[in-house]
Amino acid sequence: MTPRRAYLDALVAWLGPEDVLVSGLGANARWLPHLPVRAPVFALCDAMGAAIPLALGIALTRPDRHVVALEGDGALLMSPNVLATVAAARPGNLTCLLWANGHYESSGGQPLPDAPVDWPALARAAGIAEVARVGDPVGLAAALGRARAARAPSLLVLDVRFDPAEEIPPYSERPEEIRARFRL
Repeated sequence: MTPRRAYLDALVAWLGPEDVLVSGLGANARWLPHLPVRAPVFALCDAMGAAIPLALGIALTRPDRHVVALEGDGALLMSPNVLATVAAARPGNLTCLLWANGHYESSGGQPLPDAPVDWPALARAAGIAEVARVGDPVGLAAALGRARAARAPSLLVLDVRFDPAEEIPPYSERPEEIRARFRL
């Protein structure tokens, strides 16, 4: 499986200033301030499972921007019904990246319940037609391009290696700093 940082580097290289990035809490939100992201970034610090709902709201109010949401499989497992909400709203400018590593990484690395979830099948069953599983950073760039061109909500499932020894930067921004910096 692919390490997180390789996917983040590919994502950051792909994003442009016309995009918007919403990150769920955890390692991705902690890495982003240390990367050269050209898009506006809203990183959630304490709201597990809120990245996709927040990104959906931004996508609906700003149809001129392509919005990318970063969410973990543990967070989405808490409220998978959001996929049906995204499908019903039909934002043509929303791409959700699901970081699938089989762990509640943000709360200490506990494994997810031992129930296999077929995320692409679940997304399709909820009504999201643009779904793909991504296995490497090169594939991520191509999948993001297809998702943008589809003009429909999409879910890309990234198979991410869980590495309990990964050196993740500490939170370097406070919520009020994130809010003040986030301008569309």
